[in-house]
Amino acid sequence: MKAYAEWSPDDLWQHEQVNFSAHIAIMFHYLHDHGLDPGDFTRYCGEQVLPSWKRRGDAVADMMNGILRNVLANGGLVVAATIGERRAEATVTSLLRLDVMERYGISVDQASCFWNKFIPIAEAFGIRFTWERTAAGQDQIRLEKLG
Repeated sequence: MKAYAEWSPDDLWQHEQVNFSAHIAIMFHYLHDHGLDPGDFTRYCGEQVLPSWKRRGDAVADMMNGILRNVLANGGLVVAATIGERRAEATVTSLLRLDVMERYGISVDQASCFWNKFIPIAEAFGIRFTWERTAAGQDQIRLEKLG
């Protein structure tokens, strides 16, 4: 009987980051091939994970820390972050592994729309979520408490 290879937790985690982005890329292809709107899919993702976010708290800091944890868990980097009581801003490398997305034929613009999954989550807490791609190829994300 042949034994399977031993993998370190870091090897497995990096593999999972690639798998996550690959599965999202495949879903984008599926949506395109079936004439479905990726915006609807992305919003649906946010709505489906909303219950787990409600356990974190409704403060801007809670939400930004949750978003930054997603970035880091998916293989991205936090370049800068400023978190206040009513506003938070961060510059990150990416939410998805862009190298993997590109390998599957998904453009940076297509992949970046996955940020929109945070819109319904933020709305549920009375927070506005916005993002933009910078000239340096990083993503700038902002949260602002409404009202």
